[in-house]
Amino acid sequence: MAQVKNMNFHKNIIIILLVFCLKNYAQIKPGAKQISLSHSDVALANDVYSLFNNPAGLSQQNWREFSIYYSPSPFGLNKLANSSAAYHEPTEFGSFAFAYSNYGFDLYKENNIFVSYSNNVLSHFFFGATIAYRNLSIKNYGSDNSLTILLGGLVYLNNNLRIGFAIDNITNSTVGKSDNQIPMILNLGLSYTLLSKLVINTAIEKEIEKNASLRIGIDYEVIRYLNLRIGAMNEPSSFSAGIGINYSIFEIDYALFNHQDLGFTHQFGITLQFGGDKTRNERIQKYLSEN
Repeated sequence: MAQVKNMNFHKNIIIILLVFCLKNYAQIKPGAKQISLSHSDVALANDVYSLFNNPAGLSQQNWREFSIYYSPSPFGLNKLANSSAAYHEPTEFGSFAFAYSNYGFDLYKENNIFVSYSNNVLSHFFFGATIAYRNLSIKNYGSDNSLTILLGGLVYLNNNLRIGFAIDNITNSTVGKSDNQIPMILNLGLSYTLLSKLVINTAIEKEIEKNASLRIGIDYEVIRYLNLRIGAMNEPSSFSAGIGINYSIFEIDYALFNHQDLGFTHQFGITLQFGGDKTRNERIQKYLSEN
């Protein structure tokens, strides 16, 4: 009996270490569209999931959104499953967003709550911040909490060309006594809309003490309400693809990305948009022309 318990203990330790090591590669930052673009969209940031990547983008959206996201089995491991729910509310005082996300299973669990605010500071310049309350729980080892802050900015150089930047974990917060459990990440990118149908995104993401990651993503509206997306990045090397269906108040997104060593992962998202019958890009262009 003691031998069985010892084997189970070591098995649990191995599983926890596996989940912890793979979580940095599981692309658990929510958003099926964002993942299909290889998270190159720091200068696009045009939906509720901006609060995870560049909260400045929230205030270019003058409509409500509610979205849920689910990745059931990253790299074929259901213990890496992650999900989130997010809500955006525009007001005359700026845009507010709230989200919840979780990752892991009963032995290793991460639960996060996000509160975000964004505003149009100057003409075509947007600024935003997200405060995240993070809880990490490891069975038989206890739990710990931390607060992190994400700051972001977005500038329209013209109606088609944007530059975006973000700094995540600017407070250099950590979990427990170990350093760098929550990395500080710098992100800078460009986004260009070509002929209102094709959006090209590029970004460079730099995690402190690691190599920079170059990212590119293309979002093409093939026909009205239907978008095809592709993306690629290095550090780690991967490619991604996805599809988006945007009709009436519904937006349904699917993403697939591949890691060269770990294989494929699927993500799904459903968003309710309360902003009329125009597409997302059309609504933003209308907002910009009026402001």
